[in-house]
Amino acid sequence: MKKNFLVKALFITVVALLSAACYKSHDNGHKVAVLLPDDSIIDRWAIDKQNLEDVMDQYGFDATFYVAPENEDGAVQQIQQIKTAIKSGAKYLVITPIDYNAINESKVLEQYPSVKVVCHDRFIQNNPCIDFFSSTDTKEIGRMQAMFLLNHYHSSGAATMTIEILAGPDTDNNAKDYYDGAMDLLRKYIVGGQLIVKSGKKEYNDVKADSWNVADGKEAMEDRLASYAEGECPDMVLASSDNMAQGAIEALMEAGITDVPVITGQDNSEMTQVYIKAKKQTMTIDKNLRDMAYNTGLLVNGLISKSPVQTSQSVGGVPVLYSKITLVTIDSF
Repeated sequence: MKKNFLVKALFITVVALLSAACYKSHDNGHKVAVLLPDDSIIDRWAIDKQNLEDVMDQYGFDATFYVAPENEDGAVQQIQQIKTAIKSGAKYLVITPIDYNAINESKVLEQYPSVKVVCHDRFIQNNPCIDFFSSTDTKEIGRMQAMFLLNHYHSSGAATMTIEILAGPDTDNNAKDYYDGAMDLLRKYIVGGQLIVKSGKKEYNDVKADSWNVADGKEAMEDRLASYAEGECPDMVLASSDNMAQGAIEALMEAGITDVPVITGQDNSEMTQVYIKAKKQTMTIDKNLRDMAYNTGLLVNGLISKSPVQTSQSVGGVPVLYSKITLVTIDSF
């Protein structure tokens, strides 16, 4: 009986010590703020938020989450959220920027040089306050999309094919990377005349959308279709994201085009899976969001514990952890 009492007392003491240790860690400035876009435009941000909540909880971090809409007002709101988080005691920030240029121009991070920053998915480049990137190889995603289109071109036996390009907004630094990665492979075919861009819109500034909104993808596709005869469309569409692809599909359907082109994408959203199964979208790229959230948590933990995290690459001098990317087609289901 006495032995059981001692064991029970020891157990309670250990639990109390562990609880005190957790409280102490939270009380020692180990507060984490996670700032994300909301899911009003891109569904996947709700998944990222849930994944990051799980990871932060597993590490025992005292994490507070903030979201803002992906528009100009949301970009301003996110900057204010950064200030609020830091003034509330957050010493570690995880940021998916709504507009990285706006954050840089505000100098908000430079005002708090002791705060550690990890960018999740999207990069904030040209900023000395960023400690780590947790993302995917953005240029490799573009190259993967381009290679898929080139494989289709080569296997078709056609001498030439038409192609149109739908890129993302310049508020997202990744959008230009997707474009650059794809054009690394496609440009020589366009210059050589094997791939014909009927609209003439090839350079990033000519093909970028105002946002990642499906409506902007639709508007862009409608603009490209104006260069084609009624009922005709390009053979291939390089759509940087699933939202751009879905917008393109809506424009094609409204134009009465049933023989849809080969269309790329990325994010592997639920709607995209429906479209791929229905043979409306040809492929997408899964970015393994759980893996990315795990990497983000690993980096934050390394900063908090002051223990090194092994990274094999860097972007703009900032060390980066990449999550794996996977090609998804109708054969994946």
